[in-house]
Amino acid sequence: MGETTIAHILNQALEYASKGIMIQDTNRKVIFFNRACEEITKWSKEEILGKDCGDIFQCHTSTGMCLTEKFCPGMDIFQEKLSQASRELMIRKGDGSESWVETSASAIRDAEGKITHIITIVEDIGERKRFSDEVLRSKTLSTLGEFAAELAHEVKNPLNAMNIQMLLLVREIEGIRQIGKKSKSELLDIVSIVQKELIRLSGFIEECLHFSKTGELNKDYVKVDELLEEIVSLLAPQAQLNGIQIKLNISGKMPEIKIDRDKIKQAILNILINSIEAMPDGGRLSVNAGCIEREIAISCQDTGPGIPDEIKNEIFNLFYSTKEGGTGVGLSLAQNIIQAHGGIIRLDQTVQGSKFVITIPTGNGKY
Repeated sequence: MGETTIAHILNQALEYASKGIMIQDTNRKVIFFNRACEEITKWSKEEILGKDCGDIFQCHTSTGMCLTEKFCPGMDIFQEKLSQASRELMIRKGDGSESWVETSASAIRDAEGKITHIITIVEDIGERKRFSDEVLRSKTLSTLGEFAAELAHEVKNPLNAMNIQMLLLVREIEGIRQIGKKSKSELLDIVSIVQKELIRLSGFIEECLHFSKTGELNKDYVKVDELLEEIVSLLAPQAQLNGIQIKLNISGKMPEIKIDRDKIKQAILNILINSIEAMPDGGRLSVNAGCIEREIAISCQDTGPGIPDEIKNEIFNLFYSTKEGGTGVGLSLAQNIIQAHGGIIRLDQTVQGSKFVITIPTGNGKY
């Protein structure tokens, strides 16, 4: 096979690679830009070739700080500070939008070891970032909700006791004959101030309890099938990176039901994230949904190691977790949200993995 043929094959391999590949010369001018790069950045070859990549992409951090030559990983390679460099950054895309990408740059050297070009692998990590943000938000809300519940229960009873004592103290002061009206009035004023503060704290505790019980539900008619498609679409890219296939199956036509969309989304996310984290070596996650009589039924089944029989009755308990670094609040909060909607969440028997089933009454659902 001749050198020309090999060069042609290599060029085609780079052109049709699944990941974005960009090659620059020592002046940072782009000399190669494959199809995947075009798809990721929404810039065409004609718009990119021969130009400085920094002028086109206007790379910056999430805070808006521009990555000039001082911070450009490619420049560190040209200056031989690094042999290769990776970085997550925001770029300006050809359609005017912005997106997170991960770049991994390496030096290309000639026979004498001199750097002649830089080759950069470009990956779109927008979905990964979105997934990470959702996971963080979900776990943070879970932790805050359950912490608020614990705090409220710990403080509520002592506050009630103090309120009762203040009422008794008022009676005692009013019954004292040995002090004048002015002194009695001053004592009652002091007690009144304490009572007002206790009432204020009691109101705060009630707010904590409301928050821990998912607060006041903001219900509206929601298409559950579309909500599930949105959730699966959000999780799929990260799941795929972990070797996990997510399959969504919706049986028949589903009615719109009146629920708090954000809270139900959070509950389902908590369950699915749990399943993904239970399969570090990859697997399958099946999400099935349908309307059975007057209930929406959603099942989530993974192919992980499953949950041992001896702890199945504890998994919905607050702070109970078998995972290293786990908070043990995700399933508890999910149960709280589902129950607030009049529904049920349970763990079903299955041959492999774990299977959680959620049922929510359709109420006055409409088709």
